[in-house]
Amino acid sequence: MDSRLSRSTQDALSHAREEALHLGSEAVGTEHLLLGLLAGHATHAARVLLEAGATLDGCRSKVSELTGPAAPKPRGSRLELTDRARRTLERADRLSLRRRATHVEPEHVLVSLLDVEGRAGQVLRGLGVDLGPLRDAAAAEVGQPAGLQRHAASPEDAVAEGEAVTRAAPRLRCVAVRLGAGGGP
Repeated sequence: MDSRLSRSTQDALSHAREEALHLGSEAVGTEHLLLGLLAGHATHAARVLLEAGATLDGCRSKVSELTGPAAPKPRGSRLELTDRARRTLERADRLSLRRRATHVEPEHVLVSLLDVEGRAGQVLRGLGVDLGPLRDAAAAEVGQPAGLQRHAASPEDAVAEGEAVTRAAPRLRCVAVRLGAGGGP
């Protein structure tokens, strides 16, 4: 998948890792992906988040509240992706393929992040952000109808999505390793 990541998505993932290190986190989670998306001020994903009332400083403060105080980790520290963060990236890849996009864009990551939720959803709700309209606005950015079901529409779609995940798994491991976040073989 790393070859399918747009430059802005790669930047967002790099920012997410830096945020996790700065906050002293043990892994890169959905909350860090959220911070990484907000750090990319020029993306549609960041604009949608800002319009919904989510700011980088506000989200960073909420993440600190949720995770508690911790000493920043050294810059070269290796961090793995949490299961939800990995699932977010897998969903973003599948979404971009369904939309026939040439790259995984930050907007694909945002839609997927809102579907997977995790701590990112807690952070956004803590800031008073209504997740339904935010997801609809993010989905509109990738050309997905508002309120679209999160799950496959048919058994054939479910099989196709499962096959896409199986094909993407080695690429996701490669991305995680390149970000210094991947575990084992």
